[in-house]
Amino acid sequence: MKIKQFIYILYLTTGFLAGLAYTYASSLVNGEDLALSIRNAIPPENILIEASMQVTQKNRKRIQTALTIETKLLGQDEFLTTYKTKPESNSMVWQIRRKVGEQNAYSCEPEENSNIHVGIANSSFTLADFGLEFLHWPSQKTIRKQRRKSRLCNVLESRPIKSIKGKYSRVLSWVDEKSGAIIAADFFDVNGELLKRFSVKGLTKKNGQWKVDELEMRDLNEGSKSRLKLNY
Repeated sequence: MKIKQFIYILYLTTGFLAGLAYTYASSLVNGEDLALSIRNAIPPENILIEASMQVTQKNRKRIQTALTIETKLLGQDEFLTTYKTKPESNSMVWQIRRKVGEQNAYSCEPEENSNIHVGIANSSFTLADFGLEFLHWPSQKTIRKQRRKSRLCNVLESRPIKSIKGKYSRVLSWVDEKSGAIIAADFFDVNGELLKRFSVKGLTKKNGQWKVDELEMRDLNEGSKSRLKLNY
């Protein structure tokens, strides 16, 4: 697998997965530096991807929503990611504006859907997840190295100042050591119970390049599974 090609597609798909410009040494890296490098990464160019959000609920009912995901550069250190449902005549829009060294700016249309902790398109993926809000928390610590999906990873533990009922109290991210991509993550509640589990699922090699086909988020509390499928 060509790491740079792999990370390029991961990053432009969602803000959830970002590439770093260097390879880590064998010792544990500083967690704060690792989190900073991921959240401050800037994509190299604009891109528009057609996608679909497929949700399987606990009762096995399935909901599928067509989406477009657009990444647009606003300068050397700033970009905007837009998630829009289709058809255009009745669309919902979620946006994340990221700038190096600053907090994310979020917006939703219509405004009654402005809670960034509510799932996008009936899914378990929230705007806060895609915006990597947990990487802005004050406590960032690399706790170990561990293999995940046959790749050596730095396991990053993120914690907020105060745990709040109904929100994440801890996130573990498996950051690929060579590429810097978050290839898996576990989200815990205020009681330390596992709430959600994220992972990269599908990869396809096309024209000599590896592309991500599918990202998955499992909600263990709701018993649902959300899959974001990408069409290139």
